[in-house]
Amino acid sequence: MRASSGSSSGWPGTRWGSEVRLLLLPLAALLLAPSGCAGAGSEPAAVSHASRTDATRAVAQAFLHRYLIENDVVGAYATHAHPDFIQHNQNMANGTAAHRAYFARLAEQEGGAPADWAHVTDMLLVDGDIFALLHHVFRGPDDTGRIFVDLWRVEDGRIAEHWDVIQQLSPDMPHANGMGCGNLETWEAAAAHEDSIAAPTCGLPDAQSDRAASLAVYKAYTDQVATGGVLPAIERWFHPDYRQHSPIIAEGKQGAIDYLQREWGRPDGPRPRLGPQRIVAQGDLILVHYMYKLEGQPEEAHVDVFRITGGLISEHWDFKQPASAQMAHDNGMW
Repeated sequence: MRASSGSSSGWPGTRWGSEVRLLLLPLAALLLAPSGCAGAGSEPAAVSHASRTDATRAVAQAFLHRYLIENDVVGAYATHAHPDFIQHNQNMANGTAAHRAYFARLAEQEGGAPADWAHVTDMLLVDGDIFALLHHVFRGPDDTGRIFVDLWRVEDGRIAEHWDVIQQLSPDMPHANGMGCGNLETWEAAAAHEDSIAAPTCGLPDAQSDRAASLAVYKAYTDQVATGGVLPAIERWFHPDYRQHSPIIAEGKQGAIDYLQREWGRPDGPRPRLGPQRIVAQGDLILVHYMYKLEGQPEEAHVDVFRITGGLISEHWDFKQPASAQMAHDNGMW
Protein backbone atom coordinates (compact mmCIF):
# COMPACT_ATOMS: atom_id res chain seq x y z
CA MET A 1 0.00 0.00 0.00
CA ARG A 2 1.45 3.35 -1.04
CA ALA A 3 1.69 6.49 1.03
CA SER A 4 -0.92 9.25 0.72
CA SER A 5 -1.38 10.42 -2.86
CA GLY A 6 -3.91 13.26 -2.67
CA SER A 7 -3.46 16.34 -4.89
CA SER A 8 -1.52 18.95 -2.98
CA SER A 9 0.41 22.20 -3.01
CA GLY A 10 2.07 24.28 -0.30
CA TRP A 11 0.88 27.69 0.91
CA PRO A 12 3.36 29.89 2.76
CA GLY A 13 2.44 32.00 5.77
CA THR A 14 0.93 35.36 4.92
CA ARG A 15 -0.45 38.65 6.10
CA TRP A 16 -3.57 40.30 4.73
CA GLY A 17 -2.57 42.69 1.94
CA SER A 18 0.37 42.19 -0.40
CA GLU A 19 1.48 38.93 1.24
CA VAL A 20 -1.92 37.27 0.64
CA ARG A 21 -0.90 37.22 -3.04
CA LEU A 22 1.90 34.79 -2.17
CA LEU A 23 -0.66 32.71 -0.29
CA LEU A 24 -2.89 32.09 -3.29
CA LEU A 25 -0.47 31.78 -6.22
CA PRO A 26 0.44 28.11 -5.55
CA LEU A 27 -3.25 27.25 -5.23
CA ALA A 28 -3.98 28.81 -8.60
CA ALA A 29 -1.37 26.55 -10.21
CA LEU A 30 -2.74 23.53 -8.35
CA LEU A 31 -6.35 23.87 -9.34
CA LEU A 32 -5.89 23.11 -13.04
CA ALA A 33 -3.31 20.36 -12.56
CA PRO A 34 -4.66 16.96 -13.60
CA SER A 35 -5.09 14.36 -10.86
CA GLY A 36 -3.07 11.85 -12.91
CA CYS A 37 -0.39 12.41 -15.56
CA ALA A 38 -0.10 10.23 -18.66
CA GLY A 39 3.34 8.79 -19.25
CA ALA A 40 4.81 7.31 -22.39
CA GLY A 41 2.54 4.60 -23.77
CA SER A 42 -0.21 5.27 -21.22
CA GLU A 43 -3.77 6.40 -21.86
CA PRO A 44 -4.49 10.18 -21.90
CA ALA A 45 -4.71 11.82 -18.47
CA ALA A 46 -8.40 12.75 -18.91
CA VAL A 47 -9.34 9.16 -19.75
CA SER A 48 -7.22 7.83 -16.89
CA HIS A 49 -8.85 10.27 -14.46
CA ALA A 50 -12.35 9.37 -15.65
CA SER A 51 -11.73 5.62 -15.35
CA ARG A 52 -10.18 6.01 -11.89
CA THR A 53 -13.16 8.13 -10.81
CA ASP A 54 -15.63 5.50 -12.04
CA ALA A 55 -13.77 2.76 -10.17
CA THR A 56 -13.68 4.86 -6.99
CA ARG A 57 -17.38 5.67 -7.32
CA ALA A 58 -18.25 1.97 -7.38
CA VAL A 59 -16.31 1.41 -4.14
CA ALA A 60 -17.82 4.53 -2.54
CA GLN A 61 -21.41 3.59 -3.29
CA ALA A 62 -21.06 0.01 -2.04
CA PHE A 63 -19.11 1.04 1.06
CA LEU A 64 -21.36 3.95 2.04
CA HIS A 65 -24.58 2.02 1.46
CA ARG A 66 -23.43 -0.74 3.80
CA TYR A 67 -21.97 1.73 6.30
CA LEU A 68 -24.76 4.31 6.50
CA ILE A 69 -27.93 2.82 5.04
CA GLU A 70 -27.51 -0.76 6.32
CA ASN A 71 -25.87 0.63 9.51
CA ASP A 72 -23.02 -1.88 9.33
CA VAL A 73 -19.86 0.15 9.92
CA VAL A 74 -17.81 -2.94 10.89
CA GLY A 75 -18.87 -4.91 7.83
CA ALA A 76 -18.34 -1.94 5.52
CA TYR A 77 -14.73 -1.53 6.58
CA ALA A 78 -14.06 -5.27 6.73
CA THR A 79 -15.27 -5.67 3.15
CA HIS A 80 -14.03 -2.52 1.49
CA ALA A 81 -10.94 -1.32 3.43
CA HIS A 82 -7.37 -2.59 3.41
CA PRO A 83 -6.71 -4.28 6.80
CA ASP A 84 -3.82 -1.85 7.41
CA PHE A 85 -5.37 1.30 5.92
CA ILE A 86 -3.78 4.59 6.95
CA GLN A 87 -5.84 6.51 9.50
CA HIS A 88 -5.81 10.29 10.10
CA ASN A 89 -8.70 10.51 12.57
CA GLN A 90 -6.79 11.54 15.66
CA ASN A 91 -8.60 9.08 17.99
CA MET A 92 -8.16 5.88 15.94
CA ALA A 93 -5.05 3.86 15.17
CA ASN A 94 -4.32 2.46 11.71
CA GLY A 95 -6.23 -0.46 10.25
CA THR A 96 -9.63 -2.12 10.44
CA ALA A 97 -8.97 -3.84 13.78
CA ALA A 98 -8.28 -0.51 15.51
CA HIS A 99 -11.30 1.05 13.78
CA ARG A 100 -13.54 -1.78 15.05
CA ALA A 101 -12.13 -1.48 18.58
CA TYR A 102 -12.78 2.26 18.63
CA PHE A 103 -16.47 1.87 17.79
CA ALA A 104 -16.81 -0.94 20.36
CA ARG A 105 -15.40 1.37 23.06
CA LEU A 106 -17.68 4.17 21.90
CA ALA A 107 -20.78 1.96 22.14
CA GLU A 108 -19.75 0.78 25.62
CA GLN A 109 -18.95 4.26 26.95
CA GLU A 110 -21.90 6.10 25.44
CA GLY A 111 -24.50 3.34 25.38
CA GLY A 112 -25.17 3.41 21.67
CA ALA A 113 -23.80 2.30 18.33
CA PRO A 114 -23.97 3.96 14.86
CA ALA A 115 -27.12 1.94 14.10
CA ASP A 116 -28.89 3.90 16.87
CA TRP A 117 -27.87 7.33 15.61
CA ALA A 118 -29.85 9.74 13.43
CA HIS A 119 -27.80 10.32 10.29
CA VAL A 120 -28.13 12.73 7.35
CA THR A 121 -26.06 12.53 4.15
CA ASP A 122 -25.48 16.06 2.85
CA MET A 123 -22.99 15.73 -0.04
CA LEU A 124 -20.92 13.10 -1.86
CA LEU A 125 -18.03 13.93 -4.23
CA VAL A 126 -15.88 11.47 -6.19
CA ASP A 127 -12.68 12.60 -7.92
CA GLY A 128 -9.93 10.26 -9.15
CA ASP A 129 -8.96 7.95 -6.28
CA ILE A 130 -10.65 10.06 -3.56
CA PHE A 131 -14.27 10.21 -2.42
CA ALA A 132 -15.52 12.73 0.14
CA LEU A 133 -18.69 12.75 2.22
CA LEU A 134 -20.34 15.66 4.05
CA HIS A 135 -22.81 14.38 6.64
CA HIS A 136 -24.13 15.04 10.13
CA VAL A 137 -25.07 12.82 13.07
CA PHE A 138 -27.03 12.88 16.32
CA ARG A 139 -26.26 10.12 18.81
CA GLY A 140 -29.54 10.62 20.67
CA PRO A 141 -32.31 13.11 21.52
CA ASP A 142 -30.04 15.04 23.90
CA ASP A 143 -27.13 15.30 21.45
CA THR A 144 -26.64 18.70 19.81
CA GLY A 145 -25.08 16.96 16.79
CA ARG A 146 -21.81 16.94 14.90
CA ILE A 147 -21.05 17.51 11.23
CA PHE A 148 -18.37 15.48 9.45
CA VAL A 149 -16.32 15.74 6.31
CA ASP A 150 -14.79 12.31 5.61
CA LEU A 151 -12.33 11.64 2.80
CA TRP A 152 -11.25 8.17 1.69
CA ARG A 153 -8.52 7.21 -0.80
CA VAL A 154 -9.07 4.06 -2.83
CA GLU A 155 -6.21 1.91 -4.09
CA ASP A 156 -6.60 -1.38 -5.98
CA GLY A 157 -10.32 -1.45 -5.24
CA ARG A 158 -10.05 -1.00 -1.46
CA ILE A 159 -9.94 1.94 0.93
CA ALA A 160 -6.29 2.66 1.67
CA GLU A 161 -6.50 5.91 3.66
CA HIS A 162 -9.00 8.00 5.63
CA TRP A 163 -9.15 11.62 6.81
CA ASP A 164 -11.90 13.54 8.58
CA VAL A 165 -12.77 16.98 9.92
CA ILE A 166 -15.43 16.99 12.66
CA GLN A 167 -17.22 20.01 14.12
CA GLN A 168 -20.13 20.53 16.49
CA LEU A 169 -23.28 21.81 14.85
CA SER A 170 -23.76 25.43 15.84
CA PRO A 171 -27.01 26.48 17.55
CA ASP A 172 -26.34 30.14 16.73
CA MET A 173 -25.93 30.93 13.03
CA PRO A 174 -25.67 34.38 11.36
CA HIS A 175 -27.99 33.11 8.59
CA ALA A 176 -30.81 30.56 8.13
CA ASN A 177 -29.00 28.14 5.79
CA GLY A 178 -27.61 25.60 8.27
CA MET A 179 -24.14 24.07 8.20
CA GLY A 180 -25.25 21.26 5.88
CA CYS A 181 -28.37 21.47 3.73
CA GLY A 182 -32.09 21.17 4.33
CA ASN A 183 -31.94 22.47 7.92
CA LEU A 184 -32.22 18.92 9.28
CA GLU A 185 -30.06 19.97 12.22
CA THR A 186 -32.10 18.74 15.19
CA TRP A 187 -32.47 15.17 16.45
CA GLU A 188 -36.16 15.16 15.58
CA ALA A 189 -35.63 16.35 12.01
CA ALA A 190 -32.71 14.02 11.37
CA ALA A 191 -34.48 10.99 12.88
CA ALA A 192 -37.51 11.60 10.66
CA HIS A 193 -35.35 11.93 7.54
CA GLU A 194 -35.00 8.90 5.26
CA ASP A 195 -31.26 8.85 4.66
CA SER A 196 -29.95 8.29 1.14
CA ILE A 197 -26.55 8.09 -0.53
CA ALA A 198 -28.22 8.54 -3.93
CA ALA A 199 -30.09 11.71 -2.90
CA PRO A 200 -27.97 13.80 -0.48
CA THR A 201 -29.63 16.89 0.96
CA CYS A 202 -27.28 19.31 -0.86
CA GLY A 203 -28.05 17.55 -4.13
CA LEU A 204 -25.74 15.59 -6.38
CA PRO A 205 -22.97 17.46 -8.22
CA ASP A 206 -24.41 18.98 -11.38
CA ALA A 207 -23.79 16.46 -14.16
CA GLN A 208 -24.02 19.28 -16.73
CA SER A 209 -21.19 21.21 -15.07
CA ASP A 210 -17.66 20.46 -16.23
CA ARG A 211 -15.11 19.84 -13.48
CA ALA A 212 -12.34 21.67 -15.35
CA ALA A 213 -14.61 24.66 -16.00
CA SER A 214 -15.51 24.88 -12.30
CA LEU A 215 -11.83 24.74 -11.35
CA ALA A 216 -11.09 27.42 -13.96
CA VAL A 217 -13.59 29.78 -12.29
CA TYR A 218 -11.97 29.16 -8.93
CA LYS A 219 -8.53 29.70 -10.47
CA ALA A 220 -9.68 32.98 -11.99
CA TYR A 221 -10.91 34.08 -8.57
CA THR A 222 -7.63 33.17 -6.84
CA ASP A 223 -5.63 34.80 -9.67
CA GLN A 224 -7.51 38.05 -9.14
CA VAL A 225 -6.97 37.84 -5.39
CA ALA A 226 -3.25 37.42 -6.10
CA THR A 227 -3.02 40.36 -8.48
CA GLY A 228 -5.81 42.74 -7.50
CA GLY A 229 -6.83 42.01 -3.93
CA VAL A 230 -9.59 40.16 -2.12
CA LEU A 231 -12.36 42.73 -2.22
CA PRO A 232 -12.34 43.25 -6.03
CA ALA A 233 -12.12 39.47 -6.47
CA ILE A 234 -15.20 38.92 -4.32
CA GLU A 235 -17.09 41.59 -6.22
CA ARG A 236 -16.12 40.02 -9.56
CA TRP A 237 -16.38 36.28 -8.83
CA PHE A 238 -19.04 35.86 -6.14
CA HIS A 239 -22.60 35.31 -7.35
CA PRO A 240 -25.13 38.10 -6.54
CA ASP A 241 -27.09 35.50 -4.53
CA TYR A 242 -23.98 34.01 -2.87
CA ARG A 243 -25.16 31.62 -0.14
CA GLN A 244 -23.23 31.02 3.07
CA HIS A 245 -23.19 27.94 5.35
CA SER A 246 -20.29 28.85 7.63
CA PRO A 247 -21.42 29.19 11.26
CA ILE A 248 -19.33 32.37 11.68
CA ILE A 249 -19.87 34.25 8.38
CA ALA A 250 -23.04 36.19 7.53
CA GLU A 251 -25.00 35.70 4.32
CA GLY A 252 -24.02 37.15 0.94
CA LYS A 253 -20.98 38.84 -0.56
CA GLN A 254 -20.99 41.55 2.10
CA GLY A 255 -20.91 38.92 4.84
CA ALA A 256 -17.77 37.41 3.28
CA ILE A 257 -16.13 40.82 2.95
CA ASP A 258 -16.95 41.78 6.55
CA TYR A 259 -15.56 38.48 7.86
CA LEU A 260 -12.29 38.70 5.93
CA GLN A 261 -11.72 42.30 6.92
CA ARG A 262 -12.49 41.49 10.55
CA GLU A 263 -10.28 38.39 10.70
CA TRP A 264 -7.31 39.34 8.50
CA GLY A 265 -7.77 43.03 7.79
CA ARG A 266 -5.46 44.43 10.45
CA PRO A 267 -1.87 45.02 9.26
CA ASP A 268 -0.60 44.05 12.73
CA GLY A 269 -2.99 41.10 13.08
CA PRO A 270 -2.10 37.42 13.56
CA ARG A 271 -0.35 35.57 10.71
CA PRO A 272 -2.16 32.53 9.29
CA ARG A 273 -0.11 29.64 7.91
CA LEU A 274 -1.76 27.09 5.63
CA GLY A 275 -0.40 23.65 4.79
CA PRO A 276 -0.65 21.61 1.58
CA GLN A 277 -4.02 21.33 -0.13
CA ARG A 278 -6.06 18.25 -1.07
CA ILE A 279 -8.63 19.05 -3.79
CA VAL A 280 -11.73 16.95 -4.52
CA ALA A 281 -13.79 18.37 -7.40
CA GLN A 282 -16.86 17.04 -9.21
CA GLY A 283 -19.17 18.97 -11.51
CA ASP A 284 -20.04 22.29 -9.88
CA LEU A 285 -18.51 21.49 -6.46
CA ILE A 286 -14.93 21.97 -5.23
CA LEU A 287 -13.70 20.72 -1.83
CA VAL A 288 -10.37 21.91 -0.37
CA HIS A 289 -8.77 20.11 2.61
CA TYR A 290 -5.76 21.62 4.43
CA MET A 291 -4.15 22.41 7.79
CA TYR A 292 -4.38 25.94 9.20
CA LYS A 293 -2.29 27.61 11.89
CA LEU A 294 -2.93 31.07 13.31
CA GLU A 295 -0.32 32.65 15.58
CA GLY A 296 -1.15 31.91 19.21
CA GLN A 297 -3.81 29.29 18.37
CA PRO A 298 -3.73 25.47 18.02
CA GLU A 299 -3.32 24.06 14.52
CA GLU A 300 -6.63 23.13 12.88
CA ALA A 301 -7.76 20.85 10.07
CA HIS A 302 -9.98 22.81 7.65
CA VAL A 303 -12.31 21.97 4.77
CA ASP A 304 -13.91 24.53 2.46
CA VAL A 305 -16.50 23.60 -0.16
CA PHE A 306 -17.52 25.92 -3.02
CA ARG A 307 -20.33 25.63 -5.55
CA ILE A 308 -19.92 27.22 -8.99
CA THR A 309 -23.07 28.47 -10.76
CA GLY A 310 -23.11 30.32 -14.08
CA GLY A 311 -19.37 30.94 -13.95
CA LEU A 312 -19.48 32.42 -10.43
CA ILE A 313 -18.91 31.15 -6.88
CA SER A 314 -22.45 30.79 -5.55
CA GLU A 315 -22.26 28.84 -2.28
CA HIS A 316 -19.76 28.09 0.49
CA TRP A 317 -19.43 25.64 3.39
CA ASP A 318 -16.54 25.43 5.88
CA PHE A 319 -15.52 23.11 8.70
CA LYS A 320 -12.76 23.29 11.31
CA GLN A 321 -11.32 20.91 13.91
CA PRO A 322 -8.41 21.64 16.30
CA ALA A 323 -5.57 19.14 16.16
CA SER A 324 -4.92 17.21 19.37
CA ALA A 325 -1.48 17.25 20.97
CA GLN A 326 -1.77 13.47 21.31
CA MET A 327 -2.96 11.21 18.50
CA ALA A 328 -3.46 7.46 18.21
CA HIS A 329 -0.94 7.32 15.33
CA ASP A 330 1.94 9.28 13.79
CA ASN A 331 0.17 10.24 10.54
CA GLY A 332 -1.13 13.69 11.46
CA MET A 333 -4.60 14.96 10.47
CA TRP A 334 -3.58 15.70 6.86
